[in-house]
Amino acid sequence: MATNKIAMEYDLYQNNVKDSSANGKWYPRAVRNNTLDLDGLTDHIASHGSIYTPDVVQGVLKKFSQCMVELVSQGIGVKLNGLGTFYPTLEADGADSPVEYNLTNCLKGVHLRFLPDDSSRAALTSRAMLKKVAMKQRMIFDKSGVPKKVVDGQLVDYGKDDGNQP
Repeated sequence: MATNKIAMEYDLYQNNVKDSSANGKWYPRAVRNNTLDLDGLTDHIASHGSIYTPDVVQGVLKKFSQCMVELVSQGIGVKLNGLGTFYPTLEADGADSPVEYNLTNCLKGVHLRFLPDDSSRAALTSRAMLKKVAMKQRMIFDKSGVPKKVVDGQLVDYGKDDGNQP
């Protein structure tokens, strides 16, 4: 069965952390083109042939975000079938004994965590997502930070020989 994969761009970066055992090694980094706000997301959802107008979709999403905070604050995880589960965790310093524990001094933060749905229907885990995307290299960045490309097996500055600029 043929599936359409969505192209995901990445840039290749060279690690330049001097004290790292990975110094000089190359790693991919996903290109993040932009972030949709609530208006953009509602327009996108409505553009997929939805019978709901953007104002209805936006109303549902606004109510969802309010309810999410309320439920997670009560320690209730929120599972969206096909997407995943949102749940709370605490970040805190430890104490030597329960008697010495003082939440006011130890608590550093409350975090909203997300666990992707790994059901066979949704398969949003990192390995499953890898099967759903077609990776497309965009640029290469060495330790200098200057965009590069490979030409005839050599790393050259991006835009050299073809007039293109990043």
